[in-house]
Amino acid sequence: MPKVITDQHERKIAQMIRNWPVEHALDWNAACIGAQSILGWDKPPTRQALDKKVAVKVAYKAKKEQLKLEKQKLQGMPKPRSTLDAMKRINRLQAENDALRAELSKMAEMANRLIYNATLAGLSRERLMSPLLTVREPQKRPAKVR
Repeated sequence: MPKVITDQHERKIAQMIRNWPVEHALDWNAACIGAQSILGWDKPPTRQALDKKVAVKVAYKAKKEQLKLEKQKLQGMPKPRSTLDAMKRINRLQAENDALRAELSKMAEMANRLIYNATLAGLSRERLMSPLLTVREPQKRPAKVR
């Protein structure tokens, strides 16, 4: 009796491909070997068998594109000359990140205080959060004809 890839198997294989780790290369051979454990077969399925399944094929193409974009993004990043330069940059970015988080926390506290005080003054939260009015330039009126 021929082995069949069910819809449930197809969904699990597609999920496996979507969750494929970035550090490992994705190709059809690796996907077939990964699918073997999901299917519980003695031998891995063929590439053609997996390629016939729409969900698997779409997941594979999407993951390949994602991995390609990730690789391009990493290639575009400037590389430090030494480990010391990398450590200095990491420390600088962490300090900047901490400063921005502290500033964001202060802004959130100020916004809560303003909302609280405005509520005490009788303004509702909805009224406070309504969008700003846009200021229109005055329209030129035609000159009066006498």
